[in-house]
Amino acid sequence: MKHVSLANARANIAELLDEVERGETVTISREGVSEAELAPPFDEKRREAARQAIEGIRALRSGAAGATIDEIIAWKNEGRE
Repeated sequence: MKHVSLANARANIAELLDEVERGETVTISREGVSEAELAPPFDEKRREAARQAIEGIRALRSGAAGATIDEIIAWKNEGRE
C-alpha cells in the first residue's frame, strides 16, 4: 500500500491511477491523517477467490472443533524443528 499527501495526489493523479490499475492501493492523507483510498475494483475473480478462502477457513475451523489443546499445540509447532 502506498501513502501520498493530498498535494502529491493532485500533482500526480494520472500516475497514481496507473498504479491502482496495476493492483496497488493508494492512501491519500491530508495533514498526516488518512482521508481516502484509491483501490482497484473488486472484480468477480477476486470475489470468488475470497469466497473460496472463507469456505476453506470454515472447513478448517469445523475440523478442529473436537481437537484437544495438545493437538492444537502440536499442529502449531509442526515443522518448526
